[in-house]
Amino acid sequence: MKAHLVGGGMASLAAAAYLIRDGGILATNITVYEAGERLGGAMTMAGDPASGYILPTGRVFEKEYRCTREFLSLVPSASDPGRSIAEELAAFNARYGYDDRARIVGRDGRVEPSPHFGLSTRDKLDLVRLALTPEAMLEGRRIDECFSESFFGTEFWILWTSMMAFLPQHSAAEMRRYIYRFLHILPDLSTLRTIHRTRYNQYEDLIKPVAAWLERQGVSFLTGTFVRDVECKVSSGEIVANALDYVRDGAETTVEIGEEDLVLITNGSQTTDLSFGTATTPPEPHLEGRSFALWQKLAQGRKGFGRPDVFFGPDHVKDTKWVTFTVTTTDPTFFRLIAALSGSEPGRGGLMTLKDSHWLVTLVLFHQPEFVDQPSGTMVWWGYGTEPDKIGNVVHKPMSECSGAEILREVLHHFRFEEHLETIMSSSICIPCLLPYATSILLPRGRTDRAPVVPEGSVNVGFIGQFAELPLETAFTMEYSVRSAREAVSSFLKLDVGPPPVYQGHHDPEALYNALKVLA
Repeated sequence: MKAHLVGGGMASLAAAAYLIRDGGILATNITVYEAGERLGGAMTMAGDPASGYILPTGRVFEKEYRCTREFLSLVPSASDPGRSIAEELAAFNARYGYDDRARIVGRDGRVEPSPHFGLSTRDKLDLVRLALTPEAMLEGRRIDECFSESFFGTEFWILWTSMMAFLPQHSAAEMRRYIYRFLHILPDLSTLRTIHRTRYNQYEDLIKPVAAWLERQGVSFLTGTFVRDVECKVSSGEIVANALDYVRDGAETTVEIGEEDLVLITNGSQTTDLSFGTATTPPEPHLEGRSFALWQKLAQGRKGFGRPDVFFGPDHVKDTKWVTFTVTTTDPTFFRLIAALSGSEPGRGGLMTLKDSHWLVTLVLFHQPEFVDQPSGTMVWWGYGTEPDKIGNVVHKPMSECSGAEILREVLHHFRFEEHLETIMSSSICIPCLLPYATSILLPRGRTDRAPVVPEGSVNVGFIGQFAELPLETAFTMEYSVRSAREAVSSFLKLDVGPPPVYQGHHDPEALYNALKVLA
């Protein structure tokens, strides 16, 4: 048996590991195809200390990521082969866990907490009503159809939107899933004490060691390889993939697929069509759609393969766009000022959301160094705007049209750091990144719009990653990618043991009690 994994993100890496461990597949019979030059999907990185580091996105991590923790327990860490990545994560967070004391910052750089998250009685009832509404009744509905306008000005919503990435026009059904899935972290929504992170950036701490571990076992990685088509034949209600066509270095190749072989496709990416700017130029948008082109081709004329047009296309960008930015600095002034404001040592303060920013900017100071090759005296921090098409408060243009220097100037003015503006600006390189489809997975949808992990009648072709449907689980998480891989391998190989159940907070008496207590 051979396995062909399309896409080089966490879903394919996890699928390869499970195929070897649970399926007994020879690693030398597994091939991963990645269109880009680097593996990692949403957790990739770029840049260097001289030109500025770049982190397009980040993923939160918490204790109920059951599949992810199990998966990372299999892989040796990059820094200490004697312990697993999971063990290294646990040790790091025990020492450097978040203790966020300035989660929301308002005008004049003041920290602004609110009792009970600023929710009114009506807001609380609306939250309960959403949670109790069956998901089937929320198909296609938006969040703002379920709440009053005032709800979107509460502390709860600012915490929620800046951490979970939801906007009012996003899916009510997906938000309902999030309520159940993350109920246990509700009491620490401000402090982030239950949120874990990696020692270095997620690419170097997770993707690189996992890929190296798989490669040592014999898994083949073909980067710079664009899979154009997976040819399927349909007979007697069965769907059988029989060929895979790809382009690499300008050459077209067709790989024959046997009925006993397996093809798992990551059918879309939230980093689709990302573009970088510079300190002096904004990112230039380009909508090519390569990462979901294969899904479009496979879904055409097939009802059981999902609907990519629900999530991707130029008309969606206004509701899915993010701008992130990475700042590389050689002066400690900004870190010193933020530490004084937050009362937390740099690297432990967690997310800070600028409440009155028209772009709704959120930023985080990493524990240093954030990159393995980061020189002493160089520091890196990161941020993002979830409303990038709005006009800035100080820089009077959309964030998506701003250079890195303009974004940095806007942030510094919000903190009222004007006295230190020249010092910070002259020692910093701010690189913006435009992600047109960052939150596409959160758009309103129906239950069949995401592709099934195992399409009805499929013998050997399935879907993994953020755009494959997993009942109960929440998209836009690392756990979603890993669980989809575990589910696909278990289903196609007909294994006796499948993935552990999805955590559901309303079935956890302690989590339910603590959530009701903090909301009361």
